[in-house]
Amino acid sequence: MKSKPAKRTTKAELIVELQALQLIEKEYRLLLDESSDPIFAFYPDGRYRYVNQAFANGVGFERANIIGRKIWDIFSRDEADKRFVVVKWVFENRETRIVEVRVPRPDGDRFYMTTVKPILDVCGEVDSVICISKDITDRKVMEEKLAHMAQYDGLTNLPNRLLFSDRLQHAISEAIRNRTRLALLFIDLDNFKTVNDTSGHEVGDLLLQGVAKRLQTCVRKSDTVGRIAGDEFVIVLPGIEDDNYALAVAEKIRHSLCQPFELDGCQSQVISTSIGIAIYPDHGSNGIELTRNADYAMYQAKDSGRNGIKLFKPVTTR
Repeated sequence: MKSKPAKRTTKAELIVELQALQLIEKEYRLLLDESSDPIFAFYPDGRYRYVNQAFANGVGFERANIIGRKIWDIFSRDEADKRFVVVKWVFENRETRIVEVRVPRPDGDRFYMTTVKPILDVCGEVDSVICISKDITDRKVMEEKLAHMAQYDGLTNLPNRLLFSDRLQHAISEAIRNRTRLALLFIDLDNFKTVNDTSGHEVGDLLLQGVAKRLQTCVRKSDTVGRIAGDEFVIVLPGIEDDNYALAVAEKIRHSLCQPFELDGCQSQVISTSIGIAIYPDHGSNGIELTRNADYAMYQAKDSGRNGIKLFKPVTTR
């Protein structure tokens, strides 16, 4: 039994099919053009084959001035190299990659999660690579805020107990490596509870912020000031030559904090402070020992009448 010959497509039918394909292509292009997500495509040599308006807005160029130009004409050499290495990998491996990209802008950097996908021709070869980006700047900002909150005191913006402990351990490691000494200062405000009770917690918070600023002006950039609780502050002084340097810094701090605090909209506040000092390696071989001994020295300063400084002295037993 003879099979029926295949039906031949007429010229009119071909025209209708072509028009339908053109209409679909037009609709898809419109979707790409109007998408709020940056979409762009590359040729193998790094020339832009296509960019939508969102991409053009993001980089600050007109679309007509991007298409046909190379990525190095749009971004700096370093930025372009980092981006195109992913595109090149997709061309060579014919696989999709998802990467996070930072786009520098005068009004603030933007962050995108970009899907880089190969486009194959009729022979199965990679003809071009299309990139579809999703703006994740808000998420990145929130992540950075959360990371900051986890390590910094919310009131004074100083390193909190967790971050300070890490900085102290790093300083000890450096001291071991370089065979140097460091000092840990434990600082407690005298009668701070009285300020809170008589003037209110808002005034107390302003005072703590003022203390934090003064402490930072009394030390070097290489030193770390932290707030670990209430009115308790700590400072690590790495690379000191002798105990006298730590005592001099402590005296500078004591004198600074004795000066009146002029707080916005509040009555002037006058306080004093008690400071304990522990030296590595004399008074401890690790952060826990140094903190405990500096804290002990601080309480000795308080017991001696407050507004003073005490260098830790090991208790001797007979």
